Amino acid sequence: MKHYRILSVLFILMMSMGCTSTKTTSAIEITEAWVRAVDSEMSMVGNSATALFMTIQNNTSTADVLIKAESDIAEMVQIHLSEIDANGVASMHEVAGVEIPANGIAELKPGSYHVMVMGLKREIKEGDMVTFTLVFQNAGNFTIEAPVKVP
Repeated sequence: MKHYRILSVLFILMMSMGCTSTKTTSAIEITEAWVRAVDSEMSMVGNSATALFMTIQNNTSTADVLIKAESDIAEMVQIHLSEIDANGVASMHEVAGVEIPANGIAELKPGSYHVMVMGLKREIKEGDMVTFTLVFQNAGNFTIEAPVKVP
């Protein structure tokens, strides 16, 4: 009878532990990050450029802003926006940041917002991993590794 009580208590404890699920989520989550591979003909170190793309999810009730990106792979890393004007002319320019809405996402993708990586210090090719530090106005710094891919 004594063993029955002990087993019953253990069973109840195990069941209650299984029912409580605690999932911690970061204020900011980065997914689908990738860096565009540089064509071998374009990969002259110091003169070549590429871009980082990703999806940024804000899990807070306050909007945040990606204000800076850094990587030791390049001389210069900036946040850019590609646009096409009313005449169909494409242009790209640096922006102060990318807003990530409260409880929302911002997608950095070709032809839109992206992180421009200029003056590469070494050749990068498909399969390489590149480390970036992303700086957010509210959430602070996040270090990510992004694979190099051919789109």
